[in-house]
Amino acid sequence: MPKPKASKTRTRIDALRAVIDKECTAPICQQSGTCRHAGEKDAARHMLGRLLAKLKEAAGDVHEERARMWAEIYERGYDSHGNTYHQGSKYRAGQSMKERAAGIRADIKMARKVGRAPLVQEGAGLVSQALETYRFDPVGEAPEQIKFRVRIGDGYGSIRIGIDAIPQEWGWIAEEVADHRETVTRWRRTQALKDLEAELKSIGEAYNADHGSNLATDCFVKAFYVFIESDDPETLARHARYERERQERRG
Repeated sequence: MPKPKASKTRTRIDALRAVIDKECTAPICQQSGTCRHAGEKDAARHMLGRLLAKLKEAAGDVHEERARMWAEIYERGYDSHGNTYHQGSKYRAGQSMKERAAGIRADIKMARKVGRAPLVQEGAGLVSQALETYRFDPVGEAPEQIKFRVRIGDGYGSIRIGIDAIPQEWGWIAEEVADHRETVTRWRRTQALKDLEAELKSIGEAYNADHGSNLATDCFVKAFYVFIESDDPETLARHARYERERQERRG
């Protein structure tokens, strides 16, 4: 009896471990003595850590949940004066914004690559009930046509992660709203798009650090700021009209 098709597919975790463990045989790397694929391995390690952490969270163990909660409190850090402290897992002092942006791009690329391999249960190691209801990887599972861009913001104080080519039926919900005696369409994000934006935010914040911000005094001492950008259908249509009019004026 043939095995189910899913059983022949490597799991995402297996795929990541394969990337991490694979020895580079590229002639250029061997000749130079420096592997140009080290960044891909680092991205795979980071992605594997995030997936394993999410898997534990999905399992729902009470003691694990409590331990994770306190670990996050200690990692985030705060004091009695309202100062907050945080250091992302991939933050490095002295790292340039160009290096941070490159790392974020690599992490997103790795998530997309691994997301194309379905996560399947092989044995009793995974909690199937949790995995059936848990949205495992919003970046990897986002529609294939979606494109991502990462750029350094003006003034080198921010990194902006853009989401382009979002399928309208996947990412947006149209609502008809009465406004000044007329009905207008307002667009709101679907839960799937909200999940994707939150995941991209966490990828960017992994490279960030907060050295003691205080909301009460408007003191902000983050290494940089992470912004997620996505345009709703109305905004895209407005940009398209502007571009057509600009081309007509030039013509």
